[in-house]
Amino acid sequence: MKKNKLQRIILPVLGCAILAYGMVACSEDPDADSNVVDNEVLDPNGSLNSVFDGKIFSIPSPLQTAYLIQDLQLPFIDSMLNDDSNLKKYVTEYSQALNLGVYGADLGYVSIYEEKGYAMRYLTCIRSLTAKLGLESAFDPNFIKRFEANSEVQDSMVQLMTDAFGKADNFLKRSDRKSVSALVLAGGWIESLYFSCELNRMKKSDKMLRRIGEQRETLNTLIALLSEYNKGKKHNELIAELQDLQVSFNKIELKYVYEAPETNKKKHLTVLMHRLTVKVTDQVLNEIRTKITSIRNNIVKA
Repeated sequence: MKKNKLQRIILPVLGCAILAYGMVACSEDPDADSNVVDNEVLDPNGSLNSVFDGKIFSIPSPLQTAYLIQDLQLPFIDSMLNDDSNLKKYVTEYSQALNLGVYGADLGYVSIYEEKGYAMRYLTCIRSLTAKLGLESAFDPNFIKRFEANSEVQDSMVQLMTDAFGKADNFLKRSDRKSVSALVLAGGWIESLYFSCELNRMKKSDKMLRRIGEQRETLNTLIALLSEYNKGKKHNELIAELQDLQVSFNKIELKYVYEAPETNKKKHLTVLMHRLTVKVTDQVLNEIRTKITSIRNNIVKA
């Protein structure tokens, strides 16, 4: 796997934007294109940044957790995945959107491990759900051909999937379906945290512990996002479950030590660096694992 693989994330950013944590990207040139945050590094410490009505929500990409898992040399475990046979259960827009996020995280995980058979199965699930949600253009026949042609090239598979989900996300926002977009993000985050907790239980790791601990701030962001776009109060049950999870996360002690920023004048980009230490007991970790497993299982069983 290539280290520090780069991706392009297009965001409707106006002026400077402070992200929830980890990275701050600001244009230093008033004439610079303020709609592009260019060449963000897809690494285990980064974030996936989504804009809703001018507000930036920073959520770790499911792919970042997958890369972290691979970096730790943990084995591929198919029992953690949402079975593709569950697809037929998802008949409401709510369950379809959440499980699109779940299957997206699963596809990222199997792609990192170059599990071609699993990748095609989960791609089929994603195509079905996107069709039901009116997002066929993001995963059109041309995309499928490109994905199949590059199924032996890990980075290409990851890039194609990232681009397709970006297209789907942009379509949902332009068509004023931000509630659905928020659910897709939530599903991906929940599945990724579920992976992290399960794998940390199997093999304890300081890196994975930090990844779990930093989700305390992300969870606050996610609850705010789902509450903001709670169309028809459909998110109430999920929000309540996440707020209960928040009680356990608030027992984690996080300490950020900020370091000197790195500035790339050519790209009009300033990156603020930090080191994070996490203090959490085994009891709290078990609480979090139990709660996220329950939330995740409620989603996948529909």
